[in-house]
Amino acid sequence: MDTTDYPVLFHGKMANGETKYVEVPIRDAALGAHIGWLDAVSSATITLELSSFAAASTQAGTAWEWKDSAVSITGPAAVAANSFLLNVENVRQKRARLKIVAAAASEFDIRDGTA
Repeated sequence: MDTTDYPVLFHGKMANGETKYVEVPIRDAALGAHIGWLDAVSSATITLELSSFAAASTQAGTAWEWKDSAVSITGPAAVAANSFLLNVENVRQKRARLKIVAAAASEFDIRDGTA
């Protein structure tokens, strides 16, 4: 049995009102991530954004470089520690990132699901 964890894309705490961008690798036109929030107070809006620009910044960047993918991510709602599995097939863009906007002090562990 393989006990190796998938690579960490982000592990850490975010302050209320903070925005963080986490790049998610695209492999063979697919992406996957295990998005975990580690406590019952975490609350955030999480959006999967895509870009066809290889040089697009993984930080805020310009609005026209990144587009909301319309993939619904049920994020933390200050209820309990939990997680969400993000799996998207047939991705035609070059880059993907998660845009996380914290609505409370939050702690995340986000893993690459396609490594």
